[in-house]
Amino acid sequence: MIDFNRPAFTGKEFEYIRDAVERGMLCGDGIYTKKCSAWMEERFHVGHVMLTTSCTHALEMAAFLADIQPGDEVIMPSYTFVSTADAFVLRGARIVFVDIRPDTMNIDEKLIEQAITDKTRAIVPVHYAGVACEMDTIMEIAGRHDLKVVEDAAQGVDAYYKGKALAPSEILAATASMRLRTIPWERVVRSCSTGSNTWRRQRS
Repeated sequence: MIDFNRPAFTGKEFEYIRDAVERGMLCGDGIYTKKCSAWMEERFHVGHVMLTTSCTHALEMAAFLADIQPGDEVIMPSYTFVSTADAFVLRGARIVFVDIRPDTMNIDEKLIEQAITDKTRAIVPVHYAGVACEMDTIMEIAGRHDLKVVEDAAQGVDAYYKGKALAPSEILAATASMRLRTIPWERVVRSCSTGSNTWRRQRS
């Protein structure tokens, strides 16, 4: 049994909380935010990481940057957290759900293409439980149809696809565990860890 919602403890949490209180920085861009950002930049080989307050907010930012407009269609797995869809619904998009693979619980990449119409603007794969989607196939489909790809990797921090972190350095990334790539050259990857998101961006 994997405890998805049980955070890891190092034993120094109270020490760090006390330090943050004494510094007068319980929110915003304080020393621990900077430490976390620096760690992610080094760990995932990106030029800049910006933490957001939640994975939901990172998704909403991704939908905004993807320029989703009312009436646009966005493809995503039928099995995901409500925020994945909400971020695009708030922009006026129509969500097109695609069934999942029983072996990974991720979107079935073989069913994506048949869901694409002339109104489709983006594909949103969700890396459920840190298991990577078949991104090579998904990116190839997106490239042929000139679609953006927003990767919801909220559960994918430090998870890997073909030996690379789910937010690889050659991708324009907004990360904390989720990536949004725009095709062909600009990509945004967003990732989220428990209770926080990262947003990083670079040009390939």
